[in-house]
Amino acid sequence: MSTSKRRRRAVQSADTLRIRDFELLIALHDAGNLSQAAERVGITEPAASKQIKAIHHRMKVPLYDSEAKGDKLTAAAHTLLSAAVDVVLAYHRGMHDVHEALHGGQHTLRIGAFSLLPERWHRLLDSVEMRLHRNVRVHLDFAYTEQLILGLQSRDLDLALVTSPPQNGKLTTRRLETRPFMVAFREGHALAKRQSLTLSEARLYPWFFFHRSVHPWMHDMILRRADLAGGGVRIVHRVNNAAHVQRLLTDDSLLAWVSPIGAENIARPGCVAKPLDDSEIRLETHVAVLASNTSPLIAEYYKSFLKRVEEEQGPVQLTLPMPLPDQDGAGHREILAATA
Repeated sequence: MSTSKRRRRAVQSADTLRIRDFELLIALHDAGNLSQAAERVGITEPAASKQIKAIHHRMKVPLYDSEAKGDKLTAAAHTLLSAAVDVVLAYHRGMHDVHEALHGGQHTLRIGAFSLLPERWHRLLDSVEMRLHRNVRVHLDFAYTEQLILGLQSRDLDLALVTSPPQNGKLTTRRLETRPFMVAFREGHALAKRQSLTLSEARLYPWFFFHRSVHPWMHDMILRRADLAGGGVRIVHRVNNAAHVQRLLTDDSLLAWVSPIGAENIARPGCVAKPLDDSEIRLETHVAVLASNTSPLIAEYYKSFLKRVEEEQGPVQLTLPMPLPDQDGAGHREILAATA
């Protein structure tokens, strides 16, 4: 090799970063430490440290400060970061476009949704736009929370919107919204003029209560808390939807448990609904995925959906029943292309 060629190659290697270098920088930004960043990109910590030193050598600029606290990327690295994300996205998008052009394939996402969620959640699920996977068809299944969780665990579903899921170490969930249960009764009921009511007050009257099949965990928890509040309750009807309540609520002594959307559906003259004031009995909407699922397609949809939710209603609530994969490194390690 001639001297001039060796010099040109030396110059190119000195100021050129590779895709895996950009991926490591993105992982360092997200994880905040070298150990977790190395795990996310699938290499050992010593290998990541060696790669960082090589990047420093090529860039002639320090990008990572191992002595710093918190976010250890330097100001120079943060300047580079947005370009790094664009480069990684463009690379992986191009690879997927080539693959789809060669095989003519269309990806299908199987998404579950709790049957009693408001229509706007269905609209948000359908409105997600992804920058990497663009040839995607969404198939929606509607069921109750228990069936949706089983569908995720059996991999019959890729992602699901569930209501108040119990703790489950196999799932990664993020809370999107919290709303109170509503209690409906006729205007002549003794509690009708209250702004809200407690479980202790509600248990004094006969109930229209939802079937256990709708939400077994929530059903049992409410009855258990009613016992703790002073004794059992008298359930005179078990119902599956608000339409049943509207037909059966004919006595001023009765009250019915309904969701907020159920309360809207039965709104009519002579009937009112009030929120239940209870810190434990809440209707929480969560997005859930299987923690061990490492599909880049599902991971990108997951993040893109969260962005759509934030655009619609503001920042997503960060109180989580289980840690997210990009907080503890479990699952979705190939998601670097969806970090923007």
